[in-house]
Amino acid sequence: MIITIDGPSGTGKSTVAKGVAKRLGFLFFDTGAMYRSLAWKLTEQNISLTDEAAIQGLLDRFQYDIQTTREGEKHYFVGGVDVTSQIRTQEISLLASQVSSLPFVRKALVKIQRSFGHRVNAVFEGRDMGTVVFPDAELKIFLTAKPEVRAERRYRELLLKFPDLADSLSKEQILSEIEERDHNDRTRAVSPLRQAADALLIDTSELTSEEVIGRIADAKKKICGRKPFDPMKFSYALVYHSVRVFFKLFYRLRICGLSHFQKGAAIIAANHASFFDPPVISISCPEEVHFLARESLFRIPLLGRLIRILNSHPVARDSSDASTFRQLIQLLGQGEKVILFPEGKRSKDGDLQPLEKGLSFLVYKARCRIQPVYVAGAREAWPRGRKFPHLFGRISCVFGSPIEWEEFETLEKRVAMEKITERTEQAIRSLKHWFEEGARGDPP
Repeated sequence: MIITIDGPSGTGKSTVAKGVAKRLGFLFFDTGAMYRSLAWKLTEQNISLTDEAAIQGLLDRFQYDIQTTREGEKHYFVGGVDVTSQIRTQEISLLASQVSSLPFVRKALVKIQRSFGHRVNAVFEGRDMGTVVFPDAELKIFLTAKPEVRAERRYRELLLKFPDLADSLSKEQILSEIEERDHNDRTRAVSPLRQAADALLIDTSELTSEEVIGRIADAKKKICGRKPFDPMKFSYALVYHSVRVFFKLFYRLRICGLSHFQKGAAIIAANHASFFDPPVISISCPEEVHFLARESLFRIPLLGRLIRILNSHPVARDSSDASTFRQLIQLLGQGEKVILFPEGKRSKDGDLQPLEKGLSFLVYKARCRIQPVYVAGAREAWPRGRKFPHLFGRISCVFGSPIEWEEFETLEKRVAMEKITERTEQAIRSLKHWFEEGARGDPP
């Protein structure tokens, strides 16, 4: 689950986000620290904001990392250098606001944010988290406060961190800088500061941080009380739950990593070693999905009816790849999820085979995310060459971190397709390794 907390400076975003993450056991990601870290690096290398080529060169080699101490404190590193204290100065704060207004900078750093966000349950704090970076976040918060209150908070914060600046600081100066930063953030051409339409607005002027944290925790409970995905059609739900009971009863079906499953169009890319793979993945997903099946299967009386209800689409042996791709792209364009086995055919020994080009072509055309999946135990339950499955066994379905289209959108087509294939194969292999090593913690 992703929680986004947006708002202008001085509203208590960082304190609240940390508190919410601690209370819920989520990861806290301070996006402002990332922009501050880049601003620090620009200052350290004496790069001007007008030198786009130099900034782009820095972005290409920008190494950003977050490490947590045993006491739970986060430290921020740029190229191995701990910059935790250096990035909290007022000078860096103002520069970070200017840096974040550069479109190519935001585009590059959004990729880092999303790569962190889709791994675990996380709280993201910033200015465009709910509008640009994670528009599909389950819970969005927008904090606000009176400018005078925010200036007072910032003044106390700076005095506490830098007491030697007491003589040079004034509340009037800080208020002026806050108003200037608000204007920059709200009027910038790319990702301006604004409240998402579905965000919960909280004015923190008269509230303590604990009261704000409590409100967000209550909102999270309400969200979790709702069904996160669209309801299934009655016929689909009937078959879905019946087949799920069957696999739970006879094959002790185990589903891992469902927190990685998100709304919206996606290709569910999985390994393939058994006829059981499509139904296992279908009934492991919390919403309706689609998949392709040989036309001949639809002529089998009971099976044909069941797979049709489960959104299976017939593919004739003599049909062209072009017609199949058009059908899949149309489904993805409608926001659906499609199960695809990129190996092309079932594996004989259970090892992942080289992936075919169809997956990368579809991703490139549909501009959609990839949901990697690893199915374990299906091959043992129904081996290749066996007419009927064994009646008992143990099957697991593991969902991994989504692979976002944004990772590839700036690449030339040929390179992008190569990277898509490479990343997908790597992701499925990582899930296989995670499972075989004991399946501890969250899947990668």
